[in-house]
Amino acid sequence: MAEDLDTLLRRMAQSRVHRRGFLKGSGLAGLSAMIAACSPGASASPSSAPSTASSTAPSTGASPSEAASPSPSAVAVTETEGKLFMYNWSDYVDPDNIEKFKKDFKVDTFTYDVYDSNEELLTKLQGGASGQWDIGAPTAEFVEAMVAGGFIEKIDWMKLPNAALIDPQFQNFYKDDKADLNNYHLPKDWGTTGIAIRSKDVTEDVKTWKDFFDLAPKYSGKIVIVNSPGDVFVAPLKALGYSLNSVDPKELGEARELLRGLAPHVLALDSNTYDAKLATEEAVMGLVWTGGIDDLKEKPETADTKYIIPEDGTLFWMDTWVIFKNPPHPNSAYAFLNFIHDPEVQAKETVTNRYATANTEAMKLVPQELLNNPTVFVPPDVLASGKLEGAQDVSTDPLRVEIWEEFSSSIGH
Repeated sequence: MAEDLDTLLRRMAQSRVHRRGFLKGSGLAGLSAMIAACSPGASASPSSAPSTASSTAPSTGASPSEAASPSPSAVAVTETEGKLFMYNWSDYVDPDNIEKFKKDFKVDTFTYDVYDSNEELLTKLQGGASGQWDIGAPTAEFVEAMVAGGFIEKIDWMKLPNAALIDPQFQNFYKDDKADLNNYHLPKDWGTTGIAIRSKDVTEDVKTWKDFFDLAPKYSGKIVIVNSPGDVFVAPLKALGYSLNSVDPKELGEARELLRGLAPHVLALDSNTYDAKLATEEAVMGLVWTGGIDDLKEKPETADTKYIIPEDGTLFWMDTWVIFKNPPHPNSAYAFLNFIHDPEVQAKETVTNRYATANTEAMKLVPQELLNNPTVFVPPDVLASGKLEGAQDVSTDPLRVEIWEEFSSSIGH
């Protein structure tokens, strides 16, 4: 029987996990209920998913997960330093929202630097970049490592009244003795990792990761893959019927052989412009996230684009906002984080980026067509299928690191 979301989050929070891994778990019954509540005739509200939080309003230093509704005592920051420095995934904030924030909060300088992976982000921070940026959006399960490294600050929830609009099950990522880690992150949005194809070119019925590997030679040089080890390992391990967290030498050895066979056929590792490569048919098949795929599906010239959640299993992820240690513009950081979770602003983020929001009030403003879109909001039957696995932090396993280095250096050779 599929485990509920609270049980899943409790299990996942026992160890750090790699990027795009937050909701990478089986079942997600609680989330399924939340999505079901957004079906025609129903409304999404903080009570539409089982709550693991108390109904008391947050107090100073308390996590928003302790509030079921916005706290009247929390006060948004309105005066900024006139600048904001962000370190984020590429094209991950709606441009109009950025301009609105700049205008509303008199921010003249908005710097948007880009990283391709959580590993790159952490490497930058380990190299002494702390204090260079105000805010960023790593994957939620990366929070523990960032706290341990002293790279992010505890959030003052009294400056973020809109934080109480986050569904408690998303905010309550860490449990029990690790619950304080929830005070270091503000959920941004969530999505899946899967297979994209241009069906006008790829005429086969692609349903699984096994199909993906089997077809690679036929579409050699036209395959794009996100530059993220944790996501890439999912494909061979799931194709072989193993856990995406495997560190078993035998299982990893088999996965290595599949990746060795795939590497010569890969056009590029690309986390930022994989959708552009699919749009031009430079690539016709990819291991990708959902971002950008729906835009292709809606354009007549690329309407044949399909996004597939593999039947042999895959993963979910949730990205989350954090405030870096010693931010140069702390007032701007708080102003932006509260602004971005204004329901109208957040709904626009979902419409633009096509990633599901964790903001219950924003969900009420998201077009029903998008709520019903399986690429964006995973269907309840898929959530309950047991094929979506939680991830653990196995990114530093020596054999996995060795295999990744071999694979990434062999692309196209």
